[in-house]
Amino acid sequence: MMSVYCTDNINFVRYIMKISNDTLSVLKNFAGVNTNILVRQGNTLSTISTGKNIFARATVAETFDREFAIYDLNSLLGLLTLMEDTEVSFGDESITVSKDRSLFEYYYADPEIIVGAPDKQIEVDEFFTFDLSADDLSMIQKAAGITAAPMVSVIGNGSTATITVGDPATPKSNSFKQVIAETDKTFAAHLQIENLKVLPGDYRVIISQKKFMHMVNTNSDVKYWLALHQSSEV
Repeated sequence: MMSVYCTDNINFVRYIMKISNDTLSVLKNFAGVNTNILVRQGNTLSTISTGKNIFARATVAETFDREFAIYDLNSLLGLLTLMEDTEVSFGDESITVSKDRSLFEYYYADPEIIVGAPDKQIEVDEFFTFDLSADDLSMIQKAAGITAAPMVSVIGNGSTATITVGDPATPKSNSFKQVIAETDKTFAAHLQIENLKVLPGDYRVIISQKKFMHMVNTNSDVKYWLALHQSSEV
């Protein structure tokens, strides 16, 4: 919905929408990757970590009519979730969050001072692929918390592929293992647990020989590219 405001014979156009709960969930997840975000025109949101080892992209229900930068996504999310059923309007310089008689105004950041995700396609070679259920993902994350493990690994030994949560540098450390598939390949893909910042759900997981893990959510249009640890052998 578009509204036009007039002040001193100057027209200010603001586009009004309501942000869905699914989009709020995406934004909360992205804030865990990077508190900066550059929102481009259209219905695609993306983020990249400051270390450039996590890249995520999502297609959302809303279509944004302009490009704008947010420096502290968590503070904006606080405004968006402070009241239920709010209307959000996007002006030339700021976002307005309103309901009834209450109104918050949040100003955009200078795009030059934030870490924005690149607007490009990433080619993925499917060296090894497997399906990871929401329950399995939850188990991995819980196991990492219980064992205080720094790494989740996908290991192929030429006959089976296993997910291991543990410390590859310490063979006798506490660990969790689960066989996930059969394979004739031999490889070791190590991902730091702190980089497994993905939304809950079922995933198609692709191990690339370019040393990254590509995770595609099969319940929604959310994708992640996660850099593997340098010790990986793929």
